[in-house]
Amino acid sequence: MTLQDQSGMVAPGLGAAGSPGTVRAVPVALGEAEFGAFYHAHVDKLFAFLSRRTDRDVGKELADLVFEQFFVWWQQHPDQAEPVGMLFRLARCRLYDYLRRRGRELTVEPSDLQDLAGGMDGDDFAAVDRHHDLRKALATLTEQQRQALLMKDVANLSVAECAETLGTGVDNMKKILGKARVALRQAPGMDAYNSAGTAKEVRG
Repeated sequence: MTLQDQSGMVAPGLGAAGSPGTVRAVPVALGEAEFGAFYHAHVDKLFAFLSRRTDRDVGKELADLVFEQFFVWWQQHPDQAEPVGMLFRLARCRLYDYLRRRGRELTVEPSDLQDLAGGMDGDDFAAVDRHHDLRKALATLTEQQRQALLMKDVANLSVAECAETLGTGVDNMKKILGKARVALRQAPGMDAYNSAGTAKEVRG
């Protein structure tokens, strides 16, 4: 991605209300160094998020597109309180568009949240059982709850960034995450595990 060529670009992006639209090119309001630091801080996480539902090549292509569009949008909104949340909100839009063109839907499957169980060491059968039990428990959650957990515990966004990404308020996001955690703890087969090990607490 060549940052110095972005100042005059016109690309699809998000309007002030967060809906897909066309953003007019404007003079650069943010320096290359600032955006470059933001890019390097978040590109790996964004790529991992996009490639989960596609593949490495498509994930890279979508990540490049998202950052190009986000850069144009951020020039118009340099004071955006949660730029990371908006970055992932745009990424969800582009991923949704890609999947829709292929007759697929953007949903969160239990397998997308297996990272919540932590790592597995060698032939640790207890860890394998834990992954199996967690997958069954995650299947009992609502799509909204799984989306929230994906943003919070897999993409490692803050609660405020999750709220921005999913288009809701911070207080409501805390409620969604809290209910998801309770549902996981109370799901059949999960009572034998320490709840702190299956899901992180809701923090900002």
